[in-house]
Amino acid sequence: MKNWKTELNELGFSHIPNQTENDLQLILSKLGNVINETDVIANSESKSLVTSDKFLDFHTDNHLAKYIIWHCHKPAEKGGFSMLCDAEKIYAELNEIEKEQLSKIHVYEHKLFPENRNSNPIVREIDGKRKFYYSFWLAREKYRELPVFKKWRSLIQQSEHTKLKLEQNDVLIIDNHRIFHGRTEIMGERFLKRYWLNPNYTNSKFIINAKDSSTHSN
Repeated sequence: MKNWKTELNELGFSHIPNQTENDLQLILSKLGNVINETDVIANSESKSLVTSDKFLDFHTDNHLAKYIIWHCHKPAEKGGFSMLCDAEKIYAELNEIEKEQLSKIHVYEHKLFPENRNSNPIVREIDGKRKFYYSFWLAREKYRELPVFKKWRSLIQQSEHTKLKLEQNDVLIIDNHRIFHGRTEIMGERFLKRYWLNPNYTNSKFIINAKDSSTHSN
């Protein structure tokens, strides 16, 4: 098996083909505590982004998830490509004034855990490390009209993206505080198992196991 830990640290993500359930459990055990487990099943009638089969723009999931893992049980017949964007590369294209302005823009967050706040800044530094949080549709209208926000969104859309399709038993891991993810439209059935992990979150009574516990997905 490839050195996925090194790849995750360097690139912010790792795609590991053809993993058994035992392989998956070993990976999960090395990344921390599972705080959310969700069935992501494409449904053309769904109004939830989790189970929708529509195109999904770049975003991050709940900020308490340091890592996200998807395990593919059934790939899409067509489409359903995962799209990944490195926020660090986008951030590097801003000048210092724009970086400061971006840190003052907050984006709404769904309260799934007691620790969730009403919103999080798009970028902040904690212990010398940057953490990104972003969803265009969860930003207030007044922020969307700001020049720095428009530039930020434009850079994301125009940047070089990683695009890959998960086949059966493939595992995809991302650093949710660095990598923005999205997906292309899904045609036909697709079933992924999604896990949110946090190495420092241990209060098990708040662990969620649901089919549509978030408006975010891949």
